[in-house]
Amino acid sequence: MPSDGKFEFDSVQDEKSIQAFLAALTEGFGKGRVVLRSESEEITLTPGSLVSFGVKAKRKDGESKMTIKISWKDAKTAIAAGDRAIRVES
Repeated sequence: MPSDGKFEFDSVQDEKSIQAFLAALTEGFGKGRVVLRSESEEITLTPGSLVSFGVKAKRKDGESKMTIKISWKDAKTAIAAGDRAIRVES
């Protein structure tokens, strides 16, 4: 899959499956590498040292929803931005 690929997965899971997914995600963050894989797709992500994290939750008309958003800049992007530093000479 290309480096700027996309991975999507939607399904209905039981509580134990969600716990296992979150545990595996936590382990992946601890190792600095998260691999998401389904029958037809796969993507490998390498979380940076600084990560943006957000949680939204709501309950309405008997339905509950929680959205977790995690994002970061890839190391290559951060290094490329640092290459454009200003230089002063005299």
